[in-house]
Amino acid sequence: MTLEYRCKLNDALSCVQNEVISAKGKFPANFVNQHEAYAVILEEVDELWDEIKKNQKKYDYPAQRKEATQAAAMLVRFLVELM
Repeated sequence: MTLEYRCKLNDALSCVQNEVISAKGKFPANFVNQHEAYAVILEEVDELWDEIKKNQKKYDYPAQRKEATQAAAMLVRFLVELM
């Protein structure tokens, strides 16, 4: 793994962590159950998919990063709640 990739990985993980903290601040209660967690995760992935489909000739990378971060954050939040 290159140093550049490691730096990008650290940046991505930091963004996900910040998003989890932000979401937990807005919605402090744990997911009601696994079904709710799945629904929230699916909603975030659907929003990412919508961003990807918008303009395939000129992607909006910042918008895709935002949606990917939110989807990853909900997966991490769920993982933490399962521990």
